[in-house]
Amino acid sequence: MLPDQISAWAQAQFDAMSDAHPAFARTKIQPPRQRADLIDRGPLQAQMSQALQQQKLVLMLAPAGWGKTSALARQLALLPSNTAVAWVSADEEDDVPRLLAALTAALEPLELPWRVSPSALGTLALGSRGVQQAAAEVVNALAEAEVARGLLIFDDIHRIADPQAFEFLNALIDWLPGHWGLVLSSRTEPPLALARWRARGELSEFRQTDLRFSSDEVQAMLRSRGDDMGRADALHRSTEGWAAGLRLMLSVGAKAGPVTGRQHVYDFLADEVLAGMDERLRLFLLRCSVLPELTPQRCAHVSAMPDAQEHFEQVEREGLFVTPLDDATRTLRLHDLFRNFLEDRLQRDHAAELPELLQRAAEHEPDLVRAVPWLVRAGAWRAAASGLAVRGPALVSLGGGPAIERLLGLLPPTSFAQDPRLHLLRGLCAIQAFDFELIIDAMRQAAEGLDRLGVVNEAALARAYQHMAGLSSGQLETSAVGMAALHARGLNGAAGALAAYYCGWIQSATMQTEAAAGYIETALAHLEPVHDAGAWQPLYLIGFLASLPGMGPILERFVKGATLVAGERASLLRLGVLQARTTLALREGRIGEARDWLASADDELRWLGNPRSALNLNTMLHFAIDPLVGDEAACHKAATEIRADFRNSTPEHRRTHAGSALLCEVRCAWALGDTDWVRQAVTDRLQAANAFEWPIGTLECSVAKGMLALIDGRNAEAEQALMPPPGAIERLPSMAGGQSVILCVEAQRRQGRLDAAAALLTRWFDSLDAGEPVGGALLAGHAVLAAVAGVSWRDKLAPPRQQRLRDLAAQALSLREGGLTQVPDLNLAHLPAGLTEREAEVLDLLAQGQSNKLIARSLDLSPFTVKRHVANILNKTTTTSRTEVAAWWVAQRG
Repeated sequence: MLPDQISAWAQAQFDAMSDAHPAFARTKIQPPRQRADLIDRGPLQAQMSQALQQQKLVLMLAPAGWGKTSALARQLALLPSNTAVAWVSADEEDDVPRLLAALTAALEPLELPWRVSPSALGTLALGSRGVQQAAAEVVNALAEAEVARGLLIFDDIHRIADPQAFEFLNALIDWLPGHWGLVLSSRTEPPLALARWRARGELSEFRQTDLRFSSDEVQAMLRSRGDDMGRADALHRSTEGWAAGLRLMLSVGAKAGPVTGRQHVYDFLADEVLAGMDERLRLFLLRCSVLPELTPQRCAHVSAMPDAQEHFEQVEREGLFVTPLDDATRTLRLHDLFRNFLEDRLQRDHAAELPELLQRAAEHEPDLVRAVPWLVRAGAWRAAASGLAVRGPALVSLGGGPAIERLLGLLPPTSFAQDPRLHLLRGLCAIQAFDFELIIDAMRQAAEGLDRLGVVNEAALARAYQHMAGLSSGQLETSAVGMAALHARGLNGAAGALAAYYCGWIQSATMQTEAAAGYIETALAHLEPVHDAGAWQPLYLIGFLASLPGMGPILERFVKGATLVAGERASLLRLGVLQARTTLALREGRIGEARDWLASADDELRWLGNPRSALNLNTMLHFAIDPLVGDEAACHKAATEIRADFRNSTPEHRRTHAGSALLCEVRCAWALGDTDWVRQAVTDRLQAANAFEWPIGTLECSVAKGMLALIDGRNAEAEQALMPPPGAIERLPSMAGGQSVILCVEAQRRQGRLDAAAALLTRWFDSLDAGEPVGGALLAGHAVLAAVAGVSWRDKLAPPRQQRLRDLAAQALSLREGGLTQVPDLNLAHLPAGLTEREAEVLDLLAQGQSNKLIARSLDLSPFTVKRHVANILNKTTTTSRTEVAAWWVAQRG
């Protein structure tokens, strides 16, 4: 099975970038059902009701068994019907991405107007200031929820060990909208800013003394059961009003004795409960105690008892220390005290059975973060490794990298030696973190191990990722040799495509520009017969190579093939298609169309949580397009964002790639005519030069120096710096070649060197006739283009080419004056706010009051695709809720 499972690895990555939630037990977000035999606790209920309906933060703080969860469950049932509730039960394994996944799943019925895909929040949380950003996205969505009152409930938060999870909760409480409240239940005081909220009067606390049963309430309990009222005082004294102790003693009709501590409870359960229980029922409970929740099917599988169904029904009927969950399936949760006691007895009396029971429990556990530790406890190392290798990639792509790293840390070195897919998984975690050194090490070990197993193509895939990381770690030469060797092996499928694709990148990085397109074409040839989005996805940054010779038709092929396999769900591959469409339009000077596609790419990027690699390309495209229409604010915003992103990235990533982004900023500033910005950006670009840069860095610095020289009137120096090397004109990202040519010609014009200028223009026009990009020339700016076009070229330049210069100058002026009407408007003029036809269809149904699920059914879309369309609609219409945008649409339609 190993080769087939590894072949599915890339597909798992792609699938994980959809809007599906990572696999966790759905019981995590199911509130407990109210018990039917609870007595009225008037004062406590009144205080809790007021707190839940009015306070920002409610804290239930008491040791185990004091009735925190039961009190909450009762009170939820008494809340007004228009109160929204999202319940999350905390686990030891919870970190911020996992809490976010559970919380967004619990909020799903509210159809909140998310602006970022809920499934992308976990990945967003891993970045610098990511916890705050993720909390802000949650708060923004909650603020627009159309509910009178909402409650977020986190039960058992004493189990959480991750400090960042409490940082997330702190931010959530601070920013929570006024009509929402947060409820926390814990055995220990959580590390939160409780003193601050207490001082503000925003915190209500219910502690052990508040939850303690009074003597009168004990009497009421006995009365409701028709029990001997004379026992009340003794029961109250022996349990001290402890809910669990009272329930234990009443459930078995025992005489009053001290039941207040753990040892007392264990002794009591052993003597009064387990000893008097039917032997088969006792065995059933002991075996099933390895499960955090009980269902008939899972109990039957784990206990391996033919009468498991009967025992489950008896436990359910008699309420034997279980809480029923509010779920369509019959699900019970054992009380922690009783479950801990049963596990204690299971290990003491049936220790030999425990490994098999844990393995059975893991077999049907959808939550990988639960299943792997069970398998580790069982000593089932191979099963734990296999589960991680097969199911881990999907979790990593949803922000679960830290959780996967913790699980990998549970395995011994022998597991990695036996199953090299674990190294592959370790490398995947490192890719998400941009840790290139770790990627190289992990993928090298994966490749070596897979080679030993004879899994050739998958080993090659790992080596391709290894060499990819080397490109960004100052190992360009070594990586180039390794990637060329991979390509020479004639690999098929995803491995062959990846090797060819990165060979194309290496040609670009080393300025062997003319050869790059051939490698990218080979990569597409490997992929086009394969309807596999996972295999296509590594090519999503193909837009970076859009300037290179011969790339126009190849980009068209990529758009066609990737669109077919990507479908409508948000993904990096879909984003890559939108970016490729943007670059195609920019290549041909269709700036209005390029802006429309870039706006769609912005929507997709925001929905995916702004992943770093794709964010860089979008920003560089903004540097090329926004200055053409004089959008200074957008240009400065792009500069601020990309500089902040590089400051927060790894040193390797910054040293390798920051220079290219800074050159795009220099070119943007030039197009705006902001000479002060040009000077500063040129200085920053030259200071960013370092040994890690690719060879194209030398050309980038030369172009930057040339622009500064032209500003200063050092025209001969500018000509020398801006003159394209022999061969292809376009060698740098975002069509820098065309801009450099026009600026170089301007330097020659100022020197009176018209013959040299005409020769360079002829060379450039020849490249345009061969299908190379023209759009970058517009970044030279109207003033320079008009000066060049105004030269009396006579017979030095063919008349049609002189006219083309005049047309470019006129287009540059028209763009700065807002003249985009001459190019096709992809968003269709008859639709307001730039809505697409599909968005208008969604909005029509939304305005009729249909839910996302009904809209999805009507339009044959997935609910997740509808959710993304709704987010785009809210952004474009600058509305904040479904009700507001529905009213806006009705007004628009008259």
